[in-house]
Amino acid sequence: MGYLWVAFLIFKNKYMTTKRLIFNLVILVLLGAFSFFLMQMFSKQKEEIKQPKIEKKLPKVKAKTVSYSNVMVDVEQTGRLLSTSTVDLIAEVSGKMLQGGVALTAGASFNKGDILLNIFDKEAKLALKAAKSRYLSSIAGVLPDLKYDYPDNYNNWLDFFNDIKIDKPLPAFPKVSSENERIYLASRNILNDYFTIQSNEIRLKKYVIRAPFNGAFTQVNLEVGSIASPGSRIAKMIKTDILELQVPLNMEEIAYVKKGNKVKVHFQGKEYEGVVNRVSDFVDHASQSIFVYVTMHNSKKLPLFEGMYMKASFAESELKEVMQVPRECVFNFDEVYIVKDGKLAKKRIEIAKVDEYFAYIRGLKKESQIVIESLINASDQMPVQIAK
Repeated sequence: MGYLWVAFLIFKNKYMTTKRLIFNLVILVLLGAFSFFLMQMFSKQKEEIKQPKIEKKLPKVKAKTVSYSNVMVDVEQTGRLLSTSTVDLIAEVSGKMLQGGVALTAGASFNKGDILLNIFDKEAKLALKAAKSRYLSSIAGVLPDLKYDYPDNYNNWLDFFNDIKIDKPLPAFPKVSSENERIYLASRNILNDYFTIQSNEIRLKKYVIRAPFNGAFTQVNLEVGSIASPGSRIAKMIKTDILELQVPLNMEEIAYVKKGNKVKVHFQGKEYEGVVNRVSDFVDHASQSIFVYVTMHNSKKLPLFEGMYMKASFAESELKEVMQVPRECVFNFDEVYIVKDGKLAKKRIEIAKVDEYFAYIRGLKKESQIVIESLINASDQMPVQIAK
């Protein structure tokens, strides 16, 4: 009986082990099938997910359709105001510098005829008086001979002798009646001494320096009390009542400006008047411009000062068949970009006029698209899109 029970238990255990094994196998098969199903499902979903397309953004440019019309423009340009005369004050005689009627300092102004400077002249005056005294003696010495040899001209010489005053300029030299009389006077140094004294009289006037025009000192090299010698640079001065505005114009603009044209000049909201005095007939190598000089008169109501920068407006002129564009869109002097088939294309143009803000151009086909802004790192055939 005991053996039978043991056998039953062994059979039961084997049967249970087989059943559990089958169950585990079924579970594994189901898990495998489920895993395969999930893999198929996820793989299909992965195939369905598409990578987004990354569109490259093209740079936008401002452009305008090319069209032409007649435009009325002013020739406007900024110039610098200059004095019509800049003079170095140089001593022609030697002596101690004395105060004149104007302070010898930079910035001091003066009027024409004012005494700018005195140079000590007492010694020169005394020397001139001594020379006239010697000349009187020479004339007195030849009067008897003139009375005897040239009686017809004697009274003229006597009047000349009486008219000579030590403190006054020499009178006019008497008319010589004959060649022999001239030879006689020359042999006695009468002619030579006369012209020497006249030269000294002229030289004496140089000890007083007067203003040649209305002006001002811009630089002072020697002060009052210094010793001047011939050739010493004392100061630099400019003329201030009449000035010139030096205006640079290009080759296209110069055709509209003529000598004698009236000009409106503006500075800080004030309007002045001027006249074209001259137009240079050469191109300045530094600026590649032609200078126009506009004469302007100074006044207390609207004072002018050398060095001012002023805008000159010349006569209004008509430009035919041009297009107005911002001047910054023009590069390399005469080139612009147009947009053709979505790409930049470099084109050469004809410039009719350029002012402070705009350029007036020709040479592009109508209806083409011109770029109206300055481009950075742009190149020919670069893809772009027109900004709306």
